Amino acid sequence: MFAQLGDIQFNLITYFDGLNASRRIDYAEHATIEGKPKLQYIGDGLETITIKLNFHTSFCNPANEVKKIKDAAAKHEAMPFVLGNGVYKGNYVIEEINDDIQQTFNEGTLIAIDVETKLKEWVKDKIIGTKKGKSGKKKKIKKKNNTKTKKKKTNKESVSKKTIVRQS
Repeated sequence: MFAQLGDIQFNLITYFDGLNASRRIDYAEHATIEGKPKLQYIGDGLETITIKLNFHTSFCNPANEVKKIKDAAAKHEAMPFVLGNGVYKGNYVIEEINDDIQQTFNEGTLIAIDVETKLKEWVKDKIIGTKKGKSGKKKKIKKKNNTKTKKKKTNKESVSKKTIVRQS
């Protein structure tokens, strides 16, 4: 086995034809007066992996193999992607499936098909800390907006205003 996505195994000897991974780094571009724009790092983009597969009746049932991939994509769930050497790459969803029929029998049964499957990294929410509840057990907390509104204040002219304070 070369790699596995969820329950789907990709075998190098039989039908695996290549793997391409790419990762973006996101930047915001800010215009400047009479000069070149400035870039500001925003964050890392999600990794995309493209797997090229060849299915042929000499070593598998092409229709069944394509169906496995399409059924997995239809679930819209993240699946673990693990290389054959045991390296866990992370969780990925199937973002795109392109199939190119190479050969069929007279009645339309597949003989050979090339499939390109694009995976996109799936990242879970980050937990930024823990705190102990009344029971003494640690609770997971997620980052939330720390903006609080204070009471209305009235000035000499009887105009009221709200003071908004952002706490970090």
